[in-house]
Order: sequence, then C-alpha cells, then structure tokens
Amino acid sequence: MSKLSHNDAPIHIDAFGQGEFIRQIADVIKTCDAPKGIAINGYWGSGKTSALLQLHKELTGVLPNDTNKPSKPGMTPIWFEAWRHQNEALPIVALLHEIRTKLGAWNKFRNNAEKLSTITLTGILGAFDETLKAASGGVMSPALSKIPEIAAQWEKDNYHNKLASQHLSQLLEEAIDQALGKDKNNPDRKLVIFIDDLDRCMPDTALKLLEGIKVYLNLRNCVVIFGMDQRQIENSLRKALNLKDGSNDGDHHAREYLEKICQDIYHLPIPDKQQKSAYLYDLLKNLDLSCTPKQQRTHLDELKRILDNYDCLPANPRKIKALANRLATVFRKLPMLPAMVSTTTPNALISKGLKVEYGLLTVTAIIYTFHRSLNEQLAQNPTYISTLIGYANNPPPPLATPDPIFEPMRSLVPSFNGTADLPVNPSDSHVFRLHRLLIDLGTVIEAEIKPFLNL
Repeated sequence: MSKLSHNDAPIHIDAFGQGEFIRQIADVIKTCDAPKGIAINGYWGSGKTSALLQLHKELTGVLPNDTNKPSKPGMTPIWFEAWRHQNEALPIVALLHEIRTKLGAWNKFRNNAEKLSTITLTGILGAFDETLKAASGGVMSPALSKIPEIAAQWEKDNYHNKLASQHLSQLLEEAIDQALGKDKNNPDRKLVIFIDDLDRCMPDTALKLLEGIKVYLNLRNCVVIFGMDQRQIENSLRKALNLKDGSNDGDHHAREYLEKICQDIYHLPIPDKQQKSAYLYDLLKNLDLSCTPKQQRTHLDELKRILDNYDCLPANPRKIKALANRLATVFRKLPMLPAMVSTTTPNALISKGLKVEYGLLTVTAIIYTFHRSLNEQLAQNPTYISTLIGYANNPPPPLATPDPIFEPMRSLVPSFNGTADLPVNPSDSHVFRLHRLLIDLGTVIEAEIKPFLNL
C-alpha cells in the first residue's frame, strides 16, 4: 500500500484492495461517449477521495499534486475540491477558472509537434474568458463572495438563459477541443473533471455547482466524475429544491435530479473483516509502538488474529486510523500486555487459538475510540463489563423508558439480537460490533480489564 500526501492529509491509496473496481470505472471513462457524469458513492470517511486519486492515476499516470509531470495523452485531468469553494456565490465560476488556469500546463507538456500556437492559445483563453464573464455576471472573478449582490442579481436575471448558454457551450467546446489537441487523428481525447467533497457543501452550494455543470460543461468532450455520499447529496437537493423531507415524492425527485447529471453511480465495495484487519495491521506497522521489534510483531499478529475472527471494525478507513492511534497509545503504555489466568479464561476464545488479553485490548480500544459514554462508565466502574457482556448476549429492545442500567448503551446501535446479525450501516462507528467477541470472552473480572482502562 502506497502512502501519499494530498492537501496536507495522508492518503492511503487502495486501502481495501479496490484496484479492479477502479480499473472497471477507468475503462468506462475511456470508451464512453461524452458528455458523461459518473459518481463514486461511499459513506463519509469510507475512502472516496482515495478512490478518486486512484482513478486519476489510472487514467492519467499522475496524481493531482504531480504538477511537474505530464499526464498520459488522451485524458486531461482537472481536480476540483468543491468544499473549498462553498462560500462562493457561484461555484461554477471557480471551477471554470480552475480549468482555465490549467491551459498553460497543458501547453507546456504537449510535445513539440502538437504545441499550441500563440494565436490558438489566445483563442482558447478568450473563449474561457467569455464564459467566465457570462457566468460571473460580467465580473470574471471566482471570488464572488466579495460581491454577493452583483452575483445574486446576475444569477436571478441570467442563470437559465438558454440561448446564451447554447452559444457559450459551442464556443467552450471548440476551445477545449483545441486545448486537448482533439481532431480526426485524436478523436477520443477528453477533459476529465474530478469533483471531490461535493457532499460536504451546503445544500444551495451543491445545487448551484450541479446546475452550473449542467449549463456550462455538458459538452461532448467532458466527463465529470464526482466523489460523493449519495445520501448526503440527495438530502441537500431536497433542502435546496424545497422538496418535502422524508416523503416518497421528495426522495424520488431528488434522486431523479441527481441521475440526470450522474448517469452512472458506482458504489465503493464494502471490505470484509480480513481486509479491514489487514488495513489496521498496515497502519500499526508504521506507528511508533515504543517496544522491541519482537514485541511489536507479537502485538500485531495476535491483534490481527482477533480481528480476522471477529468482525469488530467499521468499513471506514478514517475511523480505523483513529483506532490505530488509540492502539498505539495503549502499546506505548503497556509494552507487555498482562497475561490472563487460564482458570478465568473462557474456552471459546482458547478453542480458536486466541489470547484473551488481545481480545480485551480490542474491546477496550474500540469502546474508547467509538463509544464515549460506555468508556466513561467502564473507567469509573470496571465491574460494569459484566453488564456489557449481558447486553452483548441479548440487547434489550428500545423502550420509551429503558432500564437505567443500560443508559451507557443508549446511543449504540446493536448489530446482534442474541440469535442473528442485524442490518446496520457498515461504516457508522456508533454501531456496536463487539457482541460475538464479548460473548466468547464470557466472564471477565475487574482485575483482568482494569489494566486497559484509564490509559
């Protein structure tokens, strides 16, 4: 697994082995007829940005921050972080401006035989300038937040001027063809626009950007790829379009609107427990655990064996990173985990060849990271572990007045009802996934769990 830094945040490329998924989408983009809108759908923190980065690399041979490297011929990429522009009155202007600023880079990396003439480049820039002028109400600046009155008035008067937009679309399409070097010898060249973090924008901003893309970039040489949580975007569209929240009609119209712009929506594959535990293992390998190499190998191997047997982790790389940091803290403070006395060790865990101390480590680290109220209760009263094991065996149904003994579990969503697994969001961290591990731990006494608390 390679590590990269993009926008000051560590990115783990292909965290869950999604290479084949990415290649399939890349093949669609290479062979599709533009205009085309494609979305990669996943929960917040589930790896959408990493998937977009993988797709960017697959299509172009470079990453967005590889500014000094030429991309593969045929696919010219634009990377746009929608969330960074959510305070713009017209975010489409920021996107058009971003495309325009890349024209110099395209010219730089085109080979000598294809190099754009000064006249051609001037014409391309002029087409973008005209489009920006129209999109910004004559201001031609993406910093419209400084002049909201002008932007808002122009949008009200001109945003859906179809005759003007048709003329601008033809002008922009021809300019992009020239910039791409698209001609009868290179008919398949495309401008590929990556839109990240649209689902983090305010509803009106998300709608305005989608509307702007539909008006200005619905072109026969443009493919737009969105990384999004489809649920969040549809919620935003319901609010921005004043659709009734929670109604069948509102849900239907929001989805219909999105599907007009994103013809294909691909869902990020959900990793299995082995993929999640392998990812955590790889993260921990690169953290300072302040122990000997032999101790570190033992810690990681025994922990992975627990997680390969019990599906305790959310399908969310960001949350697994948080858990890795917590585990590293515990290992630094407990380089030698306290061994459990065999007479108090349940046979269920031993029969699987697992060590109880690593089972308890997993339980307490997950509770600390994801279940704050429960962690506070255990820290104050370690004997509460017996109540928790009872909850794990048979979670009480939700009641208007729940038994006060289960108050620390109020915010938990159980994933097991005592007889069968329950349907839950695979990414959410407030889902309680420790049922089966706690059941197999059986009886846990205060002296066994106490070393793992208050660290």
